Amino acid sequence: MAVEKAGGQTWQNPETLMLNGNATFTPHGRADAAHQLIFDRYTLFRVFPKQNTAAHQANGKIRFDAFYGENCYFKLVFDGKKSNIFLSDLAKPYEKHFSWSNNFGFSIIRFAHQEGFVLERLADDLIDGHECYILQITDPNQTKTVYGIDKAFFYIRYLAFDTEVGFHHRVYSDFTPVQNVDFLQPTRLRIYFNGLKWMDINWLEFAVNEGIPDSIFE
Repeated sequence: MAVEKAGGQTWQNPETLMLNGNATFTPHGRADAAHQLIFDRYTLFRVFPKQNTAAHQANGKIRFDAFYGENCYFKLVFDGKKSNIFLSDLAKPYEKHFSWSNNFGFSIIRFAHQEGFVLERLADDLIDGHECYILQITDPNQTKTVYGIDKAFFYIRYLAFDTEVGFHHRVYSDFTPVQNVDFLQPTRLRIYFNGLKWMDINWLEFAVNEGIPDSIFE
């Protein structure tokens, strides 16, 4: 039901995704002037893998860019084989928090129906004021990822997993259909480590299954 609500086969087997928006960065939950930073340009380019058996490893191709004004805060790129990372001096203290293993995870639900995966229903919970089913997916590498699925609308509202820098969870909201394609995009994403909010992202533009040149990942 969650897959069907999100867009069925198009959502479960996408080719590419491009997102553009802004974000507020609050490391360790700090919102004071010395720590908080506003990214007025925050972009994602994603080429999805055809297969995935490891939830928290880089796969396919991906690129994140974060800018404040004309200043580049970071560029995180994986070209399908190797990573190319640029971190500004401001970003370097948080290098571990930007690693792929501490951020990859959402897409494993697209493969959870395949052989080798284990799905378990855990205790229901309230996520962002919405009654949710809580589902744990164990991939063939025995890595666990937890999802919260809205009981009323079957939106995927919650994602969580352990990382080397603490417990990581995300809250997805403001779901919007992508024009001309069966794909439901959450346009707000809040990212937490150890219960503290690190990032609040607003996606303003999005495109699915449009061509992305390889040069983007160079």
